[in-house]
Amino acid sequence: MELLVAMLALVPLYFGVVWVAKVLDVQQATVAASRALAFECTVRPAACADPAVHPELAEDTRLRFFSSHRLGLRSDGALAAQPNAFWVDRRGDALLERLDDVTVDVVPGRFDSPLGFAGGLGDGFPRAVRVLSELAGPGRFGLEIEGGLVEARVGTRLARNRPGDGWVRSLTAMPVATSARTAILIDAWNASGPYGDEADSVVTRVTEGSRVPGLEPAIAAGWLPVRGLLAIGAALGFESHARALRWHEIDVDLVPADRLGRPADVPPPPASAGDRP
Repeated sequence: MELLVAMLALVPLYFGVVWVAKVLDVQQATVAASRALAFECTVRPAACADPAVHPELAEDTRLRFFSSHRLGLRSDGALAAQPNAFWVDRRGDALLERLDDVTVDVVPGRFDSPLGFAGGLGDGFPRAVRVLSELAGPGRFGLEIEGGLVEARVGTRLARNRPGDGWVRSLTAMPVATSARTAILIDAWNASGPYGDEADSVVTRVTEGSRVPGLEPAIAAGWLPVRGLLAIGAALGFESHARALRWHEIDVDLVPADRLGRPADVPPPPASAGDRP
């Protein structure tokens, strides 16, 4: 009798551990798919801006992470829809019954600021908000107030057609849903280069965004006492690094080659011998 009572508690636990392991494995695949899709948007921002026009984003995500092998990010197109051998119930039926049970969506986000909030209130505000953005917002740096931030959402529905009490009755499977979301700031500011007088160079955009029209003389006058003290210290030999203060200069980091705007018909420059793996 004691053995029977113990088995009533241990047998469901035995099958439950296996079931939980499989659900957690699907959840990990869901998280990985959400992250990969978000980073895919960093190299294909135009496709993620209107995912309805690019259904291959969702299809590739399903095949890469929810088929027989987690293929990860590939560009050779060698993807095949095969069921995952581990995602099955006790009878061998697939927990993920079909790839369409995986929902994939890319949702554009807004800047988390009062301007971004006001921009989404209606048609009467956007024009005024755009003016404010150009005066004291991301528009000063060439950024769109509603662009650049996307959220990749991936969800799965396991055992979708099983009865809700299937686990209690036959210890096989029950309907379970998993989900994951990843928000990322995509490349919404392609530049022609770090330096130069072009309108889309980094230094030009940063300069236009950081300069405050009409207040530059006042800002320069505010720095005069500091510059005077540093000059006196340098003349007396107290401050050897006085000339290192660059109070009104902009130092722009180098921009990676894959972030530079380049015409489609111009191939990228060949890698040097030192850059090759």
